[in-house]
Amino acid sequence: MDILQQAGASALGSRFRRLAERLSLQAAEVYKHYELKVEPAWFPVLYALNQHGAASITELAGMTGQSHPLISKSVKQLQAAGLLKSVPSKADKRVHTLTLSEQGKALMPVLDRQVNDIGQALSVWLNDVSPDFLKALEKLENGLNNTSLIDLVIQRGRLPEGYRVIPFRQGDENAFYTLNKIWIERHFEMEDSDRAALLDPQNYIVNKGGHILLMLAPDGSVCGTVALIAMPKHTFELAKMSVSDVHQGRGLGFELGLAAIRLARRLKAKRLFLESNRKLTPAIHLYEKLGFTEVTDSTPSPYSRCDIQMQLDLH
Repeated sequence: MDILQQAGASALGSRFRRLAERLSLQAAEVYKHYELKVEPAWFPVLYALNQHGAASITELAGMTGQSHPLISKSVKQLQAAGLLKSVPSKADKRVHTLTLSEQGKALMPVLDRQVNDIGQALSVWLNDVSPDFLKALEKLENGLNNTSLIDLVIQRGRLPEGYRVIPFRQGDENAFYTLNKIWIERHFEMEDSDRAALLDPQNYIVNKGGHILLMLAPDGSVCGTVALIAMPKHTFELAKMSVSDVHQGRGLGFELGLAAIRLARRLKAKRLFLESNRKLTPAIHLYEKLGFTEVTDSTPSPYSRCDIQMQLDLH
């Protein structure tokens, strides 16, 4: 009996760690086969520097998605093995840039051949196991970048049965447009800024560093939306929050707001900002419940309907 398989999805992290350990042990055998005196854990740093030439520890952490302490540990071991050298950055002498040493560069032709051989072998094997495995893995990684495990657990405990919050997906453009168009035209008129965001959310919001979250109903349809539009000085604008009429009264708007706030905190935002109209009394109460307060020294708004601006400090 495999106790981790028996635990199902709740043991996903443990199963990934176990799989990583097995792959690491087997990779060590491959390195020996190619007569490379390299530890498997060093591969991300070596590969990144081989591809980009030079990088700081912080940049390596960003490229690989690994933690700063883990990269630092690998760098120290690589330096001890004589495979890396460190020089002060030309832009900032306080920052050290890492490059491959001559000894490290000498390993690259063999490492490149090994990477190519392993890639081809695993691609064939993974295709037999599951043709879409790598795409599914990428989807999982991207999903957890936008929705953390704690968010999923909280949603499960707070949201009505069957409802869930997910990141914006290709194909959700029409639902994002329609849900927001309905509430805007019920109270106001569509403006140019509305059309820009709603007709092309991918380019207007997501591609500019913003994010969109969607509420899915039990039948899988999109029943709510909220957007974080990137602004200067580590700020996001909370915008385009909507909930379908037939799904209102369940606290979905509040949960969308909480999910957006948690995402903004994960993105290291310092402040959230929003614009609204005082006649939308339920919406104003919702924002206050989420912790937003009115801004007294407001700046000009692109929306003619805006007569109140609010903010939430995230320090």
